[in-house]
Amino acid sequence: MDKNIEIWDAYDEKENKLGYDLFRNEQVPDDVYHIVVEVYVFSSDGKVLITQRAANKTYPLKWENTGGSILKGETPMQGAIRELNEETGLIVMETQLCLAYTEVKHPAIYKCFVAFVKGNEQISLQKGETIDYKWLPYNDFLEFIKTDEFVPKIRDSILQNIKSVDTTLASLKIKDSVST
Repeated sequence: MDKNIEIWDAYDEKENKLGYDLFRNEQVPDDVYHIVVEVYVFSSDGKVLITQRAANKTYPLKWENTGGSILKGETPMQGAIRELNEETGLIVMETQLCLAYTEVKHPAIYKCFVAFVKGNEQISLQKGETIDYKWLPYNDFLEFIKTDEFVPKIRDSILQNIKSVDTTLASLKIKDSVST
């Protein structure tokens, strides 16, 4: 087996570990899931970070939020922190992340987090994954995701769950700063 193949924990629909491994690029059986994290990064001035996918990826050159599959043994929070660091160079602590919603769509259970950063941090894009980034005011982000430039399945998930993101922002008293 290729040592570079990602290994994931297998879960049931209720997020119970099933005790065996799944491998990237192999079919995930019915009624079995792996966990994918997505991270909405908000700056202190109310902007949202998006990154552009590399040309060799599925949905080439489309824009998205940071995300990816958690690895065997990781918690969703650990996976979100790792993915954010790998794809953007941002280092966040667990206290900077808040779970906004969970969405189950076979073969994955999506855990979507909101992360808060100052916004002046250096962004370091991951070669082969991301080629560009931009910070958008929240309302501009909500309009941009509706365009053909954004990954369609991520757009659909965001639009379906935007009330949960807004509720998370409001509960953290961030909503006023991002919706202006």
